[in-house]
Amino acid sequence: MSEMGDDFKALKDHKKALRAKYGIECPDCKRLRPKTNATILMPQQRCRVDGYRDQRPELTDDQWSQA
Repeated sequence: MSEMGDDFKALKDHKKALRAKYGIECPDCKRLRPKTNATILMPQQRCRVDGYRDQRPELTDDQWSQA
């Protein structure tokens, strides 16, 4: 069981690294609600709050694995 837990922790850490490297703040969140924390969007992700979609191309396999 501990092996599976280690795998999930590694996946969680990898996702955090991806968001830190490739994530951007939603421009509509910053414009419409400047006092709140903006949603961090990955390429092609849609903001749940205001519906803005990030227009950057999706990450390639190399970009995903290098983060």
